Amino acid sequence: MASTMAERSPDQIAENWGAIAPEYEQAFEGLSTQYATHALQLLDLRPGERVLDVAAGTGAFSLQAARVGAEVLATDFAPGMVARLRERATQEGLAGISAEVMDGQALALPDASFDAGASVLGLIFFPDLDRGLTELRRVLRGGGRAAVVCWRDPASLSLMTLVRQAIHKVAPAFQPPAAPPTWARLAGAEALKTRMEAAGFRRVEVVTSTAIQRIDTPETYWSGFTRSAPPLAYLFGRLGPERTTAVGREYIEALRAQSKDGVPTLSVEACIGIGKA
Repeated sequence: MASTMAERSPDQIAENWGAIAPEYEQAFEGLSTQYATHALQLLDLRPGERVLDVAAGTGAFSLQAARVGAEVLATDFAPGMVARLRERATQEGLAGISAEVMDGQALALPDASFDAGASVLGLIFFPDLDRGLTELRRVLRGGGRAAVVCWRDPASLSLMTLVRQAIHKVAPAFQPPAAPPTWARLAGAEALKTRMEAAGFRRVEVVTSTAIQRIDTPETYWSGFTRSAPPLAYLFGRLGPERTTAVGREYIEALRAQSKDGVPTLSVEACIGIGKA
C-alpha cells in the first residue's frame, strides 16, 4: 500500500513538484532528455504506436516520442507538471500527445492498452516502487516494451556530490537527512533488472547511459538549482538564506573546477532497463 501523506518525503507530494516545474525543467532536463533519447532508441518506437509516459515531469520523454510520430499519453501526479507539459506540447504544435494527472501506482487505464511505456527518473520517487512497475506492466499489450530509467550509483552522482561538499565547507556541523534519499532506493543495473522481472517483465536487459551536463552560466544555474526539486528546496530551507548563499559560492567554484573548454561539464550515469510484457 502507498504511504500516507504524513509518511511521505517532500518529493512524494504532488504540490511540491508542481510548484517548481520551471526550475526542474531548467536544472535537470539537460540530463533527462539525453536519457530519454537513449530510451527511445532502445524501444525502437514506430509511428502510430500508443505510448505511455509514467511520472512524465515536464515531458523529456513524451515530447520526443510525439515528435517521432507515436500517440503519447503522458501522466504525472503533479498538476503543475502536467500543465507545463501541455503548454510545451501546444507551443510545438504536437497533436499526438495528451497529458493527464494520474497516480502511476494506480493508473486509471485499461489492461493491455499500450504498445510501449516508459518512466525516465520518475518512477524512482514512488512510495511503492513495485506497484508502479506492476502497473506499467499491466497496461502494456503482450510483447509491449518498457523502458525504466534510474541512477546507476547515487553515491557518485556528481551534481549532488558537489552540493554535499559545499555544505560541509560552509557548515561542517550541519546534519543532512540521515535516511537515504527517496530516489536512491532503486539504483544500479542489478536492482533494476530484479525488480522489473519481479513485476512480470520478460527478457529484461539493462544498459548504462551516460549524459553530459554542460553548465554555460553557473550563477544562473545555481539561482534555480536550490528550488529545482522538493528535496533540494527542503534542504536549503533548513540551511537558511545566508548559508545557502555561501554554499552557492562554493558550489559555483567547484563547478568551474570541472570546466572543459571553459564550460563546467559533468558526466552523469544512469541505468535504462528494457523489458517486454
